[in-house]
Amino acid sequence: MKLTFILAAIAIAAVFSKAEFAYTDINAVFTDSTLNCPVTGDEITGEHLSLRYIDKDIKFCNEGCVMAFKKEPAKFTDHLVCMPCNDPDGKHDISTVQNGVKYYFCSEGCKGKFEKEPDSYLKKFMK
Repeated sequence: MKLTFILAAIAIAAVFSKAEFAYTDINAVFTDSTLNCPVTGDEITGEHLSLRYIDKDIKFCNEGCVMAFKKEPAKFTDHLVCMPCNDPDGKHDISTVQNGVKYYFCSEGCKGKFEKEPDSYLKKFMK
């Protein structure tokens, strides 16, 4: 009986020590992470510009970087979601520009759907 109690106490102590270690690892990830401009690669500290592209907020170091990203997002991100089918399969050669921003599609059919009702897709994804 005494041996069972000791083994149970050791097992409980091991579980709690692992949980505490995992918590420490998670904090280290946030502490060590940095934010870089997707266009220049420069570290972003303090004030920055932000653009909502499809369903993701992207931060930039200056207005020139925002303009470059809007013109050709595929150069700076792999986040090419075809909005009509909501899949990450947008193709570089099937695109359209809406409000000065280029968007990519998986097919000409999805591009046509977007072009008929761009505001409905943008509202859905820009939440």
